[in-house]
Amino acid sequence: MDLLNKFNYLKLKSEFNDDNKPYRYVVIDDFFKKEIANELFNNYPANDSKEWYKFRDKIGNLKNVLEQGMYGISDSKHIPKFWNKTISNLNSFEFCKVLERITGVLDVLPDTYNKIGQWTGLRVMKEGSYQLIHSDARLHPHLEKEKKLTIVGYLNKDWKESDSGYLEIWNNEMTECIEKIEPLFNRVVLFENTETSYHGVPEVNGYRNSFLLSYLKDTDDFQETRPKALFVKRPYEKDEKLIDKIAKARANLTDY
Repeated sequence: MDLLNKFNYLKLKSEFNDDNKPYRYVVIDDFFKKEIANELFNNYPANDSKEWYKFRDKIGNLKNVLEQGMYGISDSKHIPKFWNKTISNLNSFEFCKVLERITGVLDVLPDTYNKIGQWTGLRVMKEGSYQLIHSDARLHPHLEKEKKLTIVGYLNKDWKESDSGYLEIWNNEMTECIEKIEPLFNRVVLFENTETSYHGVPEVNGYRNSFLLSYLKDTDDFQETRPKALFVKRPYEKDEKLIDKIAKARANLTDY
């Protein structure tokens, strides 16, 4: 694809399928060609743009202790033209073939619900924001297909360690953080969605710009029915009972 740098597919496939990881994922640096990445950066909406919508501050009448300070743009009408074009390319069957070469997962499909996808768009996490550890939704609430792969990409120039905003990868038992991935400019993390693909961003000390895309499988024998993320606790989490209560309430919400 004209958007992307050349990849060492054998190396990426080996890293994605590493049995030493709790679930399958790979970090891809220099994902876009340099000029494409810079154009996407230059067309990223300003942090104070009125197009950003804020994620839930409350669940019912209680503070949403699972996620705070998160903003998104998911409607194609409000996404800049160059971004819409790029997302369209990444939602193409041609790019799905690229994903197959990297992952070995066959017959993945783009999520084109609502033009750009149910879980697709631009995201900002502002200073002081966080998203606790969770496993993503497993079933597409509208297309009734398995959510199989997720891409999260970063466009943060001049990121420094004090900004934090690491994507944390946790083991299946939620006893250990396996890896902290820096949100570096033109970096992409591609991972497989499983019942225990636990990840999150527990701390942000500066603006953290990212984009998301999801890819589906038309699996006849897929039994999972969870259309919402499953939030889980780290061993040292405060307010454990409140986290459990909010996580249960969030899982039962009917809006998407």
